[in-house]
Amino acid sequence: MRTQQQFYIYPFIILVLIMAQACTATRDLPSDSPPQITNDVSLAAAEADHYVIRPGDEIEILVWEQPSFNTLTTVSRLGTIAIPLVGEVKVAGLTQEQLKRDLESKLAEFIRGEMNLTISIRNIDTLIVSVLGMVASPDNYPVVDQTSIFRIISTAGGTIEDANLKKVKLYRHTGPEDYITIDLLEYLDSGQMNSPELLVRPGDIVYVPRKENVVREMSEFLRDVIILFGIFRVFN
Repeated sequence: MRTQQQFYIYPFIILVLIMAQACTATRDLPSDSPPQITNDVSLAAAEADHYVIRPGDEIEILVWEQPSFNTLTTVSRLGTIAIPLVGEVKVAGLTQEQLKRDLESKLAEFIRGEMNLTISIRNIDTLIVSVLGMVASPDNYPVVDQTSIFRIISTAGGTIEDANLKKVKLYRHTGPEDYITIDLLEYLDSGQMNSPELLVRPGDIVYVPRKENVVREMSEFLRDVIILFGIFRVFN
């Protein structure tokens, strides 16, 4: 009888050890998947004939000898721009050539004779910093030059509950393999909040992960152990 009990107990012990090792390995992994980083859209693409205008693009309109129509503006979220005297114009989804023909038609109501119209489109995707993870308002935020990681997180509404400030990741615009992990609490305690390594630049991504919940993981592990122990008792 004792030999039969040992026959069931030993596999149970082995399973428990395997689960414990798996649980430890799980705690070593980040609780949130890292952000997916894509390559920035080339600024030169905005000058290509096939480039389609989208919200956030910067458009400059120059009309020779008609400065009252000259405009430098950003395409709104609704995909429109405002032109003096002409009013709101839907531009999202148009190519540069399509927009030029559309504006020439509209401006013909105000300008007689030959019209010299120049349109420049600049894509400003590279002038933003993405803030992701455990912040109040994850989004893309404009950064012209460089700024502190504390300032950009504050712009995103600050961190929320369960944010892990000891393992904030700063991905550089040069690629997903170029990143550093920053302990922001250490810099806060030391007062070195203006350190060069804390500066974020256009194209960078700031990722604030979630705290690891060791208590929850352990409770789930114990629950599985109890279930397995019950199964072995049934077979025993």
